[in-house]
Amino acid sequence: MRRINRKNNFKKSLLIYTGVLGVLAIVFLIYIFVTLVSYENHQMNNFLKNTINDLSDEELISYLEDNNLSSDLLDTYKKITKSDDFVYEKVDDDTYDIYLNDRLIFTISSKVVDTKTKLGLFSYQIREVENITPNLARGLFYYDVIIPSNWQVLVDGEVMDNPSSEENFANLDFMYYNDSMPKLSTYEINDLNSEKEITFKDFLGNEVEVKEDNFVYQNEDYFIKTKTLEEAQEYIDINFDIMELAHNWHLFLTRDLTGPWYGLGTVTEAMIEGTSVYDLAYNWAHGVDITFTSKHTLGNPIWPVERLENFVIYGLDSFSCEVYLEKDMIVAGKHQSDIMHDTLYFIKDNEGNWKLINIKAVEDDSNE
Repeated sequence: MRRINRKNNFKKSLLIYTGVLGVLAIVFLIYIFVTLVSYENHQMNNFLKNTINDLSDEELISYLEDNNLSSDLLDTYKKITKSDDFVYEKVDDDTYDIYLNDRLIFTISSKVVDTKTKLGLFSYQIREVENITPNLARGLFYYDVIIPSNWQVLVDGEVMDNPSSEENFANLDFMYYNDSMPKLSTYEINDLNSEKEITFKDFLGNEVEVKEDNFVYQNEDYFIKTKTLEEAQEYIDINFDIMELAHNWHLFLTRDLTGPWYGLGTVTEAMIEGTSVYDLAYNWAHGVDITFTSKHTLGNPIWPVERLENFVIYGLDSFSCEVYLEKDMIVAGKHQSDIMHDTLYFIKDNEGNWKLINIKAVEDDSNE
């Protein structure tokens, strides 16, 4: 009997001991789990995410109203703040910018109020929020669009008017004698209540693709480029003889054009008085340098090599093209080649006539 009692007591003790160990193990596992959760929650990204996720309706409404936005946007704003896809960009040790789909949503500043070390392994900072700045100056959704002024931007099919700003295209200031040359227009499309479909039409009414980066739509080049005159005429009405104009200019420069003042009236007929190219022609005809042109005759043909190519179409009323001419000049019995390789720029004047607005030498020519 004593052996049986001892055996029973041992079993009871073992069960109690095992139960206590089990309870302690569970408590220890719970403690580890809570420690790990606390450690994870206090990592900076999780701290920031939880801060945004936990914003109350009242806080969100105050952000909207402080930025003159309707509280009716609350549900949409809440969906944004409940996202799991935030991107965190460090401003300094205590300040972060928070982005969603490349849009800045909040800037959050915090400070360290305590440091914890658990299990001798997990050390982390306890932070509290000092300031939350919502980025709502342009609304919940917004876009920037940079396109030529003769294009259209459509938001969900609706044409946008009144660009925020306009400026001349770089290196083309001389083209802006009137409104023939398009400007570069910037549209700031603000205060949208959702993502929108942004589409574009060029000056011919054709839909075109514009590259998007960070909700900014813009391309490096917006112009139509063709190799030949025939291709260019498929887009715009070029109804005058460009090569004849180039021939006259080339002859004018070597004193071979007939008429008063070395044919000045012939070349300026295609120009606008007061422009730099007009003044260039006038000064050349009235200056002394033209009188020092070498005595020569012209070969037959005068231009054994000539090319008209590389058209750039800016709009219905403006374009440029390259002219390459090799003029055969006979000086002291010897043939010499006088080369003209220039880009000619044209716009329509106020009466709708094509005029030469500038001539610029082509600096890099692999064909010469």
